[in-house]
Amino acid sequence: MLFEAKGANIYDLPTLVFASGVEPMALEVVDVAEMLRRNADQMFLLESEAIEFIRDTFVTYSKVNHAHDTVRANQEMDFEAMAAKVEKKTKTKMAVIREDCDSFDIMPLDVANEEGKRVLLSTRIDRFIASFSGGKDSQVVLDLCTRAIPPTDFEVIYSDTGYELPPSLDLYEQVQRYYKERFPALKFTTTRNHESVLNYWDKIGTPSDTHRWCCIIMKTAPLYRSLKVEGNKQAKVLAFEGVRAEESTRRSNYDRIGKGVKHATTINARPILKWNTAEIFIYLMKYGLPINPAYRQGITRVGCVVCPFASEWNEHIANVKYHENIAPFVQRLEEYTKRAGVKDVDVFIKEGNWKRRASGNLLNDRTDIRFSIKNSTFSAVIENFKSDILTWLIPIGKFVYARKANGYSGSLVYKGSTFPFTIKINANKLHFDLYDCQDPVLIGLVRRVLYKTGYCIHCEACEVECPTGALSILPTPQIDQSKCIRCQKCLTFHDKGCIVANSLYQTINSKMNAQSSIDRYKNFGLREEWVDAFFASPEDFWDSDHGLNKNYQVPSLRNWLKDADIIDDKLQLTEVGKLLYDIYQDNPSLVWEIIWINLSYNSFIVKWFTARIGTSQPFSSKILEEMLQTEFPVYKDKTVHNAVYQLLRTLRESPVGSELEQYEETDKDKAVRRSFSDLSPEAIAYSLYRYGKEKEIAFFRVSELYNPDEENGVANEFVLPKADLIKKLRSLSSDKNRVLIAELNMGLDHITLREDLDAVKALRILTE
Repeated sequence: MLFEAKGANIYDLPTLVFASGVEPMALEVVDVAEMLRRNADQMFLLESEAIEFIRDTFVTYSKVNHAHDTVRANQEMDFEAMAAKVEKKTKTKMAVIREDCDSFDIMPLDVANEEGKRVLLSTRIDRFIASFSGGKDSQVVLDLCTRAIPPTDFEVIYSDTGYELPPSLDLYEQVQRYYKERFPALKFTTTRNHESVLNYWDKIGTPSDTHRWCCIIMKTAPLYRSLKVEGNKQAKVLAFEGVRAEESTRRSNYDRIGKGVKHATTINARPILKWNTAEIFIYLMKYGLPINPAYRQGITRVGCVVCPFASEWNEHIANVKYHENIAPFVQRLEEYTKRAGVKDVDVFIKEGNWKRRASGNLLNDRTDIRFSIKNSTFSAVIENFKSDILTWLIPIGKFVYARKANGYSGSLVYKGSTFPFTIKINANKLHFDLYDCQDPVLIGLVRRVLYKTGYCIHCEACEVECPTGALSILPTPQIDQSKCIRCQKCLTFHDKGCIVANSLYQTINSKMNAQSSIDRYKNFGLREEWVDAFFASPEDFWDSDHGLNKNYQVPSLRNWLKDADIIDDKLQLTEVGKLLYDIYQDNPSLVWEIIWINLSYNSFIVKWFTARIGTSQPFSSKILEEMLQTEFPVYKDKTVHNAVYQLLRTLRESPVGSELEQYEETDKDKAVRRSFSDLSPEAIAYSLYRYGKEKEIAFFRVSELYNPDEENGVANEFVLPKADLIKKLRSLSSDKNRVLIAELNMGLDHITLREDLDAVKALRILTE
């Protein structure tokens, strides 16, 4: 090593740190010709395999198209529609089978595979595309496609997000000229959103590592909107893309062909998935293809000029080389940061703290939504709503309504049942009531309708999810009821059914109420040795020589134990505390599972942590503090810091972090939560009864626990995988001391709790 460049960021130049004892020396130029010669055999094999993969994939799906045409020409019945209908009824995957003499039938897929039948691939492809981004990987894939597929049979699409680096735009023009000379029939298309990206910043807030709305709105939605076919229907697309496993851990787990990964109607094919970076550049040099100048300037990954996932180094290069392009975005960041009351704006931005803020709470035009459920009536109040609620109700079910002086009254039909509703509108405030409703799935769908009513700004993201072309967004949202099949994809494609709501609602509103005592543990966590000492002699612990500091450690332990439901306000053991005392010596792991469940309901900071941090999502004290302060700007910096510090101490100093896998260090100051698949059945039953009590219900579905809107329950408490929960529910449901009923066959995921039990009674039965 000669030297390192350290400390570069969006504002500051790097500092060069020279290695000791290094004398000045001249750079040696790489002999590119020799490099290509030495790697010729390896590159020949890589290229040949990739070209074969592209050609085979194209030919396979082209034959699918021919087979579909044959079905239409020779059969009066729509076998695919019939197969879909049978699947829905039997909950069994069906296949369309091609027999000899071009006759067709349907049968269960596993039976067809066992009998060696020729299964007709279910996806007819309307358009084959090569996605081009201006980066090295997509450039190699494009060139490979031109060597494998006739230029009349695929097209090249470039999504201009409005963030693009100038050399990427220039390269795209150069690439078009290069291939047009060789393949005049090859079609190139550029797609853009109808609105500028800075306008979306003003409406949605800055994108962040939590709310990465920019890719969907500025890239994905315009691209797929451009691919619509006759009748406004979304095209079925096969996209050859430059994804490589080397780029990230997540991408290393990708299959080479993925269906519905990014979009329901798209198959993603990845010809260079296993190539490394050196092989990519060697290919470009070998064939004399243009290389994006941004790589030569030091940008490691070519993408947008500003991005919440960009490194400080990339931001530095972008600001130096393309200052005019990045300046408007930096100006917005400075405005938002000043509005938030941050004292040192430069430090805040250059350290990337804006990337952990969605900035929705800094916008002037705020939509506010409040939900409530009482006596089987689901209610919502929306202030500053932006679209027509009746439009978004259409995907749920048929409804009728009558106009009233200040709104509507009507009834909604869902799964054969009728639910009355009323809508009252006063100025820009909407009050919605849905009566006689205890169906959690329907309530979840209606919530999404209300989010879209409140937040829709016509971003196009949900329109491209509609498979029939029933939904159109511009100039205002409209749904053609003659085309709508009520698949509800426009409501379920994203958290809250609306990408804008997902960005704004979390930052402006929270189902958790701000509390004055979020740092109530005197800067201590719940230590394992404290719990050991307490359970050794709980009756006289407080009067004993326990060795704890009476001004700090004792109040801390008291509050932790109260929030864990182990002691009451008089410092006496509660009912669950007595049970845990009986269990502790033989099964301390179960006790800590119950403690964490109770803290997830009673401790503000624990509940917030379990609801906000998912599995394998990196976090640090700094990240947690930024997230918490963004969501609750009323808290002072010190209050937020103390609350996070106390939480992290609990995770580090108790079995919650190690044994229950809720804290695993991945770096010096970063950690992740892991899915705790070994959670005991007893703790699962306890958690489910606590969940039922919180919701005031005795019947619910497994899927409710995994709803993105849900903030309680075992899925959040331990990020327990759904498959593991179902497996243990089967065990609980078949146990001789059955405390609950789980119906998990034929597509059901129902959980029924016993009316004569609560969480403590269920735990006692299972531990006797």
